[in-house]
Amino acid sequence: MTSGSWKALVGMLVLTMGTSTITPLLPLYKQDFGISTGTATLLFVTYTITVCPTMLIAGNLSDRLGRKRLLLPALVLMTLASLVFALAESVPMLFAGRVLQGLAIGGFLGVGAAFVVDHANADRKALAAALAGVFFRLGFGLGPGLAGIAAEYAASPRHTPFWGHIALMVVGIVAVSTAAETLMRRPDPGPFRIRIGVPSGQALGFLTYVAPATFLMSFIEGTVLSVVPIFVVDTLGVQNLAVVGAIGFLVLAVGGVAPFVARGLDPRRAVMTGVALSSLLSLLIVTSSGLDTVVLVVLAAAAIGFTNGFILYGGTVICGTIVPIEERGKLMSLLYMCAYAGTIPTIALGYLGDAIGLTRSLAIFSGVALVLACFVLLVGRRLFREVVPYREPAPVAAEAAVAPRPT
Repeated sequence: MTSGSWKALVGMLVLTMGTSTITPLLPLYKQDFGISTGTATLLFVTYTITVCPTMLIAGNLSDRLGRKRLLLPALVLMTLASLVFALAESVPMLFAGRVLQGLAIGGFLGVGAAFVVDHANADRKALAAALAGVFFRLGFGLGPGLAGIAAEYAASPRHTPFWGHIALMVVGIVAVSTAAETLMRRPDPGPFRIRIGVPSGQALGFLTYVAPATFLMSFIEGTVLSVVPIFVVDTLGVQNLAVVGAIGFLVLAVGGVAPFVARGLDPRRAVMTGVALSSLLSLLIVTSSGLDTVVLVVLAAAAIGFTNGFILYGGTVICGTIVPIEERGKLMSLLYMCAYAGTIPTIALGYLGDAIGLTRSLAIFSGVALVLACFVLLVGRRLFREVVPYREPAPVAAEAAVAPRPT
C-alpha cells in the first residue's frame, strides 16, 4: 500500500463518519421536534435519494476529469453538512443537512474507492479494494458509536457530535489534498455519457448477483440504523443513547473485520456467505421484542455487521479487479449506489411502524430480506458463475515480436 492509498482511506474514513452520526439522534429528533417514526426514517433516507444519482454521475465524471476534482468538493460539502446539523433547530434544517450529506457521499465514495485502488501497486489492487470496504464500514460505524457517547454525556446532545466531526473533516481535506492525482483529465474526452462500467458479458450476472446482494446488505443495515433505534427506545424502553449508538457502531464497524477473515476466499463465495447468514440473522431483531431484551439486538447487530462485511468485501474485490483504471470509478460508484439504494424501502417500514407497530414492521423486514437472499442464491449465483479479472492487452510491438514471420 502506498502513502496515496492511505491518504485516500483517511479521507474516506472521516467523511463516512458524518452520514451515520444521526443514527443515535433519531429518537431525540422524534422527541424534540414531534416527528413520527415514518418521518424519522424519511430523514434518514433523504440523503440516499440524493446519493444514488449523484454517485452515478460522479463516477463517470471522475473517469473523465480526474479523481480529486470530485473528491475535494465532496469533502467541503460534508463539512458544510455537519455545520448545518450543528446549528439545526428545525426539521427543514435537518433535511437540508441530509441533502448536503447525500451530495457529499455521492461525490466521494465510489470515486474515493477507485482513488484508493488507483494508488495501490499492481500486486496490491485486491488488498486496496478490500481496505476501501473496511474503511467505508469503519467510518460509518464510528459515526453513530461516537455520536451516541457524545449525545448521552455532552451538554448539547443534538449538536456536539457534529462539531467534533467538523474538526475531523479538516484532517480529511488535508489528507486528500496532499495525495497525488491518479487519473489526469482527458484532453478530448468526447460527449458526456452515463455508463455503468460493467464489462461486456458480465452485466446480467452483475445485476442479478452483486447488485442485489449489496442492495440486501444496505436494506438490512438501513433498517438497523433507522427503524431499530426507535424500536429500542420506544418498544424495549432503552433510554441510554450510548447503547443506541453502539448498535449502529456494531452493525457497521464490525464488518471491517470480515475482509481479514475472508481474505483469500473467492469473492463470489464471500458474497454468498454474507447474503445467507445476514438474512437469517435479521430474525433475531424481531425475536428481541418477544423476549423484551436489548441484548439480543446488540448481538444481532454485531453478527449482521460481520456477515455483511463478507458481501462488501466480495463486491469491492470484484469491482476493483474486473475493469481497467479508466472504468473503475464508474463501476465502484455503481456498487456503492446499490449499497445505498437498499435503505430506501426503510421509509415504508417506518410508516408501517406507525400504522401496525414496530414489531410487526420488523417482521415484514425479515421476510423481505429472506426473499431477496433466495433470489441472489438461486438466480444470481447461476448467472454470475465466476469472476473474470481484467488483463491489460499485450502491446502491439510485443505481439509483433512473437508473431511468426510469413513464409
